[in-house]
Order: sequence, then C-alpha cells, then structure tokens
Amino acid sequence: MTERITTQPDDVERASILGRPAAVICDMDGLLVDSERMERRVWQLVAKELDIELTDERFATFVGHSGDRNDALLRHYFGEDFDVPRFRAMCHRGFRELVESEGVAMRPGAREWLAFVSELRIPLGLATSSGPAAVQERLGDVLHRFAAVATRADVEHGKPHPDLYLEAAKRLGIAPETAVAIEDSPAGTQAALAAGMRVVVIPDLIEPPPDLAPQLAAVFPSLDALREAVAPNWSSAEASSTRSLNGSTSTG
Repeated sequence: MTERITTQPDDVERASILGRPAAVICDMDGLLVDSERMERRVWQLVAKELDIELTDERFATFVGHSGDRNDALLRHYFGEDFDVPRFRAMCHRGFRELVESEGVAMRPGAREWLAFVSELRIPLGLATSSGPAAVQERLGDVLHRFAAVATRADVEHGKPHPDLYLEAAKRLGIAPETAVAIEDSPAGTQAALAAGMRVVVIPDLIEPPPDLAPQLAAVFPSLDALREAVAPNWSSAEASSTRSLNGSTSTG
C-alpha cells in the first residue's frame, strides 16, 4: 500500500516511481489555487441561510466532481424538491463577492512548481473541472506556463471520467501513459488513473481513500515536497538529454 511520502525517496524509488515524464498534467482547484476552501465557506453560509446542514464531511463529497453530478448529489442530500438552481445562484453570487474582496490565492509552492517544470522543458497541461473563465481568472499570470489546457467545456464527461486527462494528453501530443498527473481530490485521481497515467496526490481537503491509495505513484504533503523529491532525477535526466543532443550535433 502506498504511504504518504514526507521525505525524499531513495534513488530506486525515484527512478521507478517518479522518473522524468513526457508531460506533467495538473488539476487546478485545490492543487494550484486555494479555491475549494473558499467554495466551502460560501456553500456553508448559503446552506445556513436556507436552514440546511452542510458539514465539512458532506461538502467533501462534492469536491472535484462535475456540476451535473453535484446537482444530483444536492437533491440526494436535501430532497428531490430542493431548489438546486436557487442554491447554485446564491453560491455563485457569494463566491463572486468573496473573490472580489479577497481574490483567489495560489496554493503554497504552486508558482515554484510550475516554474520548476517549465524550466526543465517538460510540457505542462491543465485538466480542470472548472470552465474557461475560471481558469483565466484564477491562473491568469501563470497560464502561459501551460502548453495545453482542457476545461469542463471541452469534454462530454467531467471527473471522475477520464475525458479531461485524455483531452489534455491529446492536446499535448503525448500518450497518456507517458504523463504524470498531479491531483488533490479522489474524483480527479480516479479520472487520471482511468486515463492510464501515473498519479501523484497532494491532498487538500480530502486524503486519498484506501481503495485508491495502492494505485498511486506517490502521495506528498505539498507541492514543495514533490518538487524537492523529483528535482535530482528529473534534472539529471534533462542534463543527460542535453548532453546527448549536443553530442549528436557536434561536428568534431
């Protein structure tokens, strides 16, 4: 069973589990930006206003899933007559007000992680359940780091279906199994695994469930810890590739 890695793996682990990938495909909410905690605050405030209970545990069941699936889940929890459009409208208004007053912060280590992968010339992809407007708003000044972006608007099925990760791989021009996916939620993890990718989890609101843990390449407490763990292997692979390229083009 995969254990959470809180220290740098040894050389054997690093080579076998976290070898340099053809591409890195990241989730957005909860991994790169701290939006899920904001969503939870808003949803719980609206729930209180409507005199319904939305615990942290219950909110966690919505994280990472598509809007359609979550609408069905709202009716499951609060009854078939629950006014989902009204709840959604109130949450949307509350979230907009919160964003305008506080902004959406990047998660710790996110900027450094994206810069690190870019500097190693490993193509970056994004696979997010959010729409294009949210991507632009939340990742605006780092969006140029991504060679390919797949949003919920681009696919028929959201997470936990593999569509988003398959679409990101397609836009990157790589085979899915050659990529490493970085996720925070169980739904996103299921999507990336179903796409055939190696998956690294950085938990945010939810720890990886026991049934998924054995399938993961690794679990790290933060993006900084992941970067520190893979840096020696990924950087040495880049150096070897550069030397090889220089040798093949030498006229000496």
